[in-house]
Amino acid sequence: MIELPDKEKVVNYGLIHIVDNDKDIKSIFNKKVYEDEFLKFYDIYVQSLTAYYTLYENSSHSDAYVREVALKIMDHEMEKINAIEKKSRREMQMMEDSAFAALFAIPAIVRYHTKATDLLADYLIEEWHKNFPKNQIQKGNFEEINSGFKKRKFCYITTAVCDSLNKGDNCYELNTLRSYRDRWLSREPYGEKLIEQYYDTAPGIIALINTRKDSDEIYNEIYKEYLQPCISYIERKEYEACRDTYIEMVKRLDRN
Repeated sequence: MIELPDKEKVVNYGLIHIVDNDKDIKSIFNKKVYEDEFLKFYDIYVQSLTAYYTLYENSSHSDAYVREVALKIMDHEMEKINAIEKKSRREMQMMEDSAFAALFAIPAIVRYHTKATDLLADYLIEEWHKNFPKNQIQKGNFEEINSGFKKRKFCYITTAVCDSLNKGDNCYELNTLRSYRDRWLSREPYGEKLIEQYYDTAPGIIALINTRKDSDEIYNEIYKEYLQPCISYIERKEYEACRDTYIEMVKRLDRN
């Protein structure tokens, strides 16, 4: 059995790294790899979460202890962010880390299924909102996030844009683009390959946008600059132009 002082070391030098990630979020958040990547990540931190839970159970001031651990994780994150000199790179790192926290770190903490870890997730989200007011994260769980990949809609980006604009799942834009995908694009040479590449890339793009407090403005810009022209091209049966515009949109968003 690991003694309490050793468990403190596991928490202080292990659990604080739960928000660390050295991979492009778009490479680890897609239908093909997310489940495996998440479960590997969770396995890495089970020992740290167990140590944290034991210390919580043995603490006479459990709520204060949870806040202390949340602050340690946040302090570690801020130290990493503040070490980045270039503002644009720092902001990009905050967005990447926010997406990773929302899709991996918080769901891993929640997956441990105890009051102690549930509180830790709550307090860490609270601290995240204080320190990164432009990058918001929510309390999600792995099962709900992973199930989203099983609902193969036409396109995550169009769906996210339409959701932001309060358009329903059966709105004109979505139905038009779904029909375009099934009746034209999928039958073109390399059409299926383009669709699959899109499904691999889009979830990570949306994950990054959704951490932004101004996400509604971003989606509105995407709608005006790309989706409205795509719909117009389809209506005029200029299918190649729609394809090229959509590819341009994905490439631009993937670079940001």
